[in-house]
Amino acid sequence: MATNATEEDVYTFDQDQLNIDDPEAIRYLTLMTPRDLTLQFTKNPNTGDLALKTGSNAIKESIRNLILTKKKERPFQPALGSSILELLFEPNDIITEKLIEDEIRTTIENFERRAEVLDVIVNGDREGQGYRVKVIFSVINENEPVTFTTFLTRSRGT
Repeated sequence: MATNATEEDVYTFDQDQLNIDDPEAIRYLTLMTPRDLTLQFTKNPNTGDLALKTGSNAIKESIRNLILTKKKERPFQPALGSSILELLFEPNDIITEKLIEDEIRTTIENFERRAEVLDVIVNGDREGQGYRVKVIFSVINENEPVTFTTFLTRSRGT
């Protein structure tokens, strides 16, 4: 995978010296713009390489994937994911809304270190169709809050 990195974007560290107490390593990890591959594996029209999502769009995609991933679904990472899909089959009431809110907040805090959760708002569709979820977060080293919204619905899988 090729990126459009410039000389200023590239940092190298000795493997033995890279630790969390190293201020240069912390600077590198925190100042780097979040980048992820798109799940559609589309081509970048300018370079012909795989397209990248950057900034808040990369984090939105990551949060969506974390929420929809069941625990123990990924090999060698049994803790990664959330219990949201199981909660969708619980009674559609305020208690379930609070449980979903807590699960989303915990999942993001544990697995998405590039984002700081400001608020999670869950509203149940009283007809029992699902839940409207709004996550307000800020990307590390950015001042503007970002809003991610989605609608979670039950599905038995077909």
